[in-house]
Amino acid sequence: MDMDMDLAYPPGIYPSIFYTALFLHPIHISAGFYYEMNACALMGVALFATSLNYWRHPLMRSRRRTIDMVVAKSSIAYHIYLSVYTTNRMLTALPMSLGCSLYFASLFLYQNAYVKSAALCHCLLHALVGMGATLMYQDYYDARSDTCANAFKDNLMQMNNRDNNHI
Repeated sequence: MDMDMDLAYPPGIYPSIFYTALFLHPIHISAGFYYEMNACALMGVALFATSLNYWRHPLMRSRRRTIDMVVAKSSIAYHIYLSVYTTNRMLTALPMSLGCSLYFASLFLYQNAYVKSAALCHCLLHALVGMGATLMYQDYYDARSDTCANAFKDNLMQMNNRDNNHI
């Protein structure tokens, strides 16, 4: 049996998805650590590892695909859940939701023999989900920074009021 018959995409096409994951995932992983969203960044590392492992030779019926799909679905679901609670839901949830819809578009296109278009949709999926994740990390970081700044300002005002009451 020819192992290439069970490939998710033909040999000339699947490397584009591999390289998209290779170059895009580190951006939102780095942003996750930078913006102190460590759990999300670690999920990104897990997704990066499973994606590269799968897309280096993407066999449809393989344990590598199953693991990649479980990690991808759970990571994206968690990120979408978090994006709903940001101060700018449209900016964070919209790219991730559009990215997820591109997965279904890529399946449809692939089943109708538009293989290159399906691969492009899958690459855009990686880009949009990564962009949404990065924007979400920044939004949470900014919200925490504002909270800390306001708490610091409140403490200074309380200390100033106490000093004024003692005079």
